Amino acid sequence: MMVAFAGFCAPAQGDVAWRSVRAADLRALFVDHEMADGTHYAYQFRGDGSFTGVSMGRTVRGVWRIADGEFCWTQKRRAAEEECFEVQRSGDSIRLLRDGYEALAAKLTPAKLKQELGAPR
Repeated sequence: MMVAFAGFCAPAQGDVAWRSVRAADLRALFVDHEMADGTHYAYQFRGDGSFTGVSMGRTVRGVWRIADGEFCWTQKRRAAEEECFEVQRSGDSIRLLRDGYEALAAKLTPAKLKQELGAPR
């Protein structure tokens, strides 16, 4: 839950430019994209349901999936728990909401995925 509490400040209301993203659109939004705030974290999501990245200078790995119209992820660490969020989008900005409150806000851009060692180019 390292990231989940970072943005719990105010209800996510009144922003007419934000729209909810659900179902197949939600999966397509994350596959081969990077979610980053430009300073503290950057996560790259792959189509196989894995993600890698950096959070506060530490390497992060885990798995992600879409369940019941929400984005869910589990970071690989001791006592890891799955966290699920409603996703809203405005242009290339997204925000992850839990119980109507913003837990995380970031830019979502096509990922420059690193070439796996030994993989064909």
